[in-house]
Amino acid sequence: MKRWLLRITLIVLAAVLLFVGGSWLAAQRLTRARPSVVGKAPSDFPYPVESITFTTRDDHALSGWLVPADERDRAVVLLHGYTGNRKHMLPRARSLRAHGYTVLLYDARACGESAGACVTFGYREREDVIAAVKFLKDRGHERIACLGVSQGGATILFAAEDLQGVTCVICESVYDEMTHAVDRRLRRYTGIPGWLGASLLIPFAEHRLDLSIDDVKPIAHIAKLPCPVYIISGDHDDRTLTEDTQRLFDAARVPKDLCLIEGAGHEDLFRHAGYEEKLHAYLKKHLE
Repeated sequence: MKRWLLRITLIVLAAVLLFVGGSWLAAQRLTRARPSVVGKAPSDFPYPVESITFTTRDDHALSGWLVPADERDRAVVLLHGYTGNRKHMLPRARSLRAHGYTVLLYDARACGESAGACVTFGYREREDVIAAVKFLKDRGHERIACLGVSQGGATILFAAEDLQGVTCVICESVYDEMTHAVDRRLRRYTGIPGWLGASLLIPFAEHRLDLSIDDVKPIAHIAKLPCPVYIISGDHDDRTLTEDTQRLFDAARVPKDLCLIEGAGHEDLFRHAGYEEKLHAYLKKHLE
């Protein structure tokens, strides 16, 4: 009997240690910097590209590309998603430049070739988009749109109060609040609900980032946008559910538009038929 109890105790202890250690490792992995060598723009990109750097108000040096157009008044800032870099936004940049817009693509802090020690899912990255808009304004651009994918869209919303002068924003596949984002992903990849699976992961991440998950809520900022917003998501997205997208849309002020891409998941929506037409129709309405 004692031997049996000892075995049970050891199994329980091992499970606890595994859960604690796994949660700690997961928190480190999810928030760590994702540097990568981006290099020059691809040789087959059909427009001249200028390599640029600019600095945020909190002293992070960011690397990016500027694709200038002949019409210098209108410009679009492109923000990539979680763990990505500016290369992921090149198809959009090509399409936008073909329609006459100057395009600014940059690596978010702690990604690509930009400085930074950790990822905060858009919260502190808000300083990046504020600096990007300032860069364009200093170059004489008056009509500026911001387009962000997933974390990039959340970044725009966290910066809402500081985007005075921005003409419109487009947010794709953006989570409404981080507790939901964690829950959706844990259920998808492990089958475990977020309240259980993240019971230690979240405190570990909060400690590492010196940031409360209760503050990481794009939905709490979207109504502060000073301009029209276009919210786009896939109607089969299992990481940002349709109900999350609807809540985000409901919280926004008018003018606002919503588009659910039929059959799309949490993926690059640019590849779906009809996306480009919708995007350019929206920009033509608000930027031209």
